[in-house]
Amino acid sequence: MPEYVSQVLLEINGQEISDFKTVTEDEVELAKAVKLMNKTGNMGVTPRYGVQVDYVVPSDAPEFDFEGVKNGTLTIDKMNGVRETFTGVRTLKVGSTKYDGENEVVRTITFGAAGKVK
Repeated sequence: MPEYVSQVLLEINGQEISDFKTVTEDEVELAKAVKLMNKTGNMGVTPRYGVQVDYVVPSDAPEFDFEGVKNGTLTIDKMNGVRETFTGVRTLKVGSTKYDGENEVVRTITFGAAGKVK
């Protein structure tokens, strides 16, 4: 069954931004293979969380400055009642802008996060 997202909310310095069109969670590596003398083992690694969002650039207001995002909170509310919260959010990359002439202008933003809570 597909999951639907009802809201994506970024909170930073008391300000809330919810003008996001899409959200993509990066994969999280939990362990790595390790070559041993006679076999292959594995070891745990520190999870690194990442999220990419497509930010809808407002046509009637100034664009939010994502370069200043440090230690923010990104919350994803899903329609099935599950809430995922990324803590310690920081902007890693302000990506390309997409113009198509018919819909809104969209900019891709890549965030890194220190932790994730379900």
